[in-house]
Amino acid sequence: MHSYARTNIQLFNQLRQEGYSNTDLRSVRDAYELAMVLFTGRFQPSGRPFVTHVVGTASILASLRLPAPVVAAGLLHNVYENGDFGDGHRGISRAKRKMLKSVLGEEAEAYVARFPVLPWYPQAIRQMRDNPEKLSPRDRNVVLIRLADHLEHLLDLDLLYYSDVGRRPYMTNGSAVVEMAEKLGLSWLAADLREAIRETEFAELPVELPTRERPNSGFVIVPRSCHKRFSVELRQALTSWVRSLHPGIRKVLRLFYAGPAKLVKRLSGRNGALSSDG
Repeated sequence: MHSYARTNIQLFNQLRQEGYSNTDLRSVRDAYELAMVLFTGRFQPSGRPFVTHVVGTASILASLRLPAPVVAAGLLHNVYENGDFGDGHRGISRAKRKMLKSVLGEEAEAYVARFPVLPWYPQAIRQMRDNPEKLSPRDRNVVLIRLADHLEHLLDLDLLYYSDVGRRPYMTNGSAVVEMAEKLGLSWLAADLREAIRETEFAELPVELPTRERPNSGFVIVPRSCHKRFSVELRQALTSWVRSLHPGIRKVLRLFYAGPAKLVKRLSGRNGALSSDG
């Protein structure tokens, strides 16, 4: 098993040793600084900082001697799913993409945007494995980011701290991911994946954390010196309240929020149907 970076210093030393230019180092540094902001307070189920995961992913990509934009994208590969942009929303938006493009550039941001939507389940992975020549240059690099992300989640027995639901996709995809790495000519990466999967399957939890339930994914601890924006906190409170209501009441509220005109149209159509049946 190869050793990979766990800190920014280790990552930058690795990049220097492998011959990345000063320009490359600056682009990766900018990506790291943005990751530090957008992943603030987020931790893995094992308790390690989430930034450690993205640094490890970038280190694996650097070990493949991939271009700097791919390594930089590794530092923010799942930011549209887990990054805190301050608006309380998950997913891609035009404003978020604009922010990332201003730091990463068009090419690296395209990898980050593609990461969460690239089909990634055993059948899809095997289809890509059987026809790697059909992959676009962008998708090929995103597949490599996926392989690096998969391996990083297995390192240090990290997946053992996930709930069964959170762990299952990584274990289910295991053999297909190994085959994909072999098909791309990355035999040493396939060997590391195979070894990490085997260790995860047979190892016991190194340290039992003092929590009753294991989370499905990472979690956020908000520093005491920080607080959520009032608009975000209010929206989250309202969302939780609506979800606790009876399904019939939730349906009426959704119609109301969709706009009075839509509500009137829906109700008038229903009344018309009742009168014609009478």
